[in-house]
Amino acid sequence: MNNRTDFTEDRLGAELTAGLMALADAPAPAGRMDTAWAVRQGRSRLRRRRLGVTTAVMAVALGASVLATTLPDRTAAPLKAAATPSNPVLPILGPDTGHDPLTVGATFGWLPEGFGGVSYSIGFSGAPTLFSGKAYGPLQTGPNALAMNRQAVFLSVLPPGEGATVGRDILGQQQYRVDARPVNGRPAYWLGRGPHDPAGTGHDYRFRWQTADGGWLELQATYMRAEDGVTDIMPSIAAKVAPGRQAVRLPFKVRDVPTGFTNVGASLQIGTAADGYPWYAGLNYQSGDNYIGLDIRPDVEPTASGLQPLPQTGAPVDPSDDPTSARSCITSRGLRVCAGSAQGEAPFASTGGLAGWLNRLVPLGTDRSDWTTAVTP
Repeated sequence: MNNRTDFTEDRLGAELTAGLMALADAPAPAGRMDTAWAVRQGRSRLRRRRLGVTTAVMAVALGASVLATTLPDRTAAPLKAAATPSNPVLPILGPDTGHDPLTVGATFGWLPEGFGGVSYSIGFSGAPTLFSGKAYGPLQTGPNALAMNRQAVFLSVLPPGEGATVGRDILGQQQYRVDARPVNGRPAYWLGRGPHDPAGTGHDYRFRWQTADGGWLELQATYMRAEDGVTDIMPSIAAKVAPGRQAVRLPFKVRDVPTGFTNVGASLQIGTAADGYPWYAGLNYQSGDNYIGLDIRPDVEPTASGLQPLPQTGAPVDPSDDPTSARSCITSRGLRVCAGSAQGEAPFASTGGLAGWLNRLVPLGTDRSDWTTAVTP
């Protein structure tokens, strides 16, 4: 699948999300919901994601919540590694070493008050070159707000030629270019629902601006309204975004990956993005139809706002959900390191099983200044 096709499929998913959000903003009819069932289903889906299920089916599920785009083939000057981030929820970055599976096309440089989490991921849509950046804001406000909906801003890189494209969304609604103030002296506009209305066709907001090398970046805000100051917030975030390939420092190194296994996903969540933990990182590997996930987090209990700790040892994550899945964990240097697969342990017996994969992940501790961009040999 080529980059153009990958981007088109993901853009359709994003636009479908916008259309569904428009329906969500309308008053809902009276109904009944089994809250306990919904919680169980949500936790089950999160656990499956952590277990490394990165098949094409996940592209549909993740497309409704993550705006991922291709990394254009544009060369950017390497950036020097920062000693500390400018915001505690922003990751520490380094130059593209060629040995970091989490090398992204653009990164947040500033976030407004109330934004307490950031995540970056690559490959979880089933395409190894796709990346997503997401900033997590306060809970949604307004008369139709739901308790579980958090304001968010997605960061993406548009493929060459897409920056000036304005047409119809997936629901057939016309989109308009609504010019905005320049960002760092370069053109910027809203992808609006009317000639003078910056709000998107799905009641979200999408802001685009041109970078120094002629490419275009986009921010998409969800669960944010004009009353929240979105038309001021997004250009301010955009002005501090750093374009160009940058490697995200990770809390581990990887050694001795068996022949035939390919990395197909990497992620780092910090702050409110990390399900109640200070941060959370993961890798996914694939060999044929077999997928295995490795994840690492501080060895602490999650805060009340996060999920309950995942099961430890090698028992299935939740036999009632998926009796074939397996997970095993160890503790090292103040970190909890886990390996798991929705396909169970049997497909990985020849590579040492889950224990063998745990030994391939070398934890670097909880001090983020000790993390590295030289993750793989």
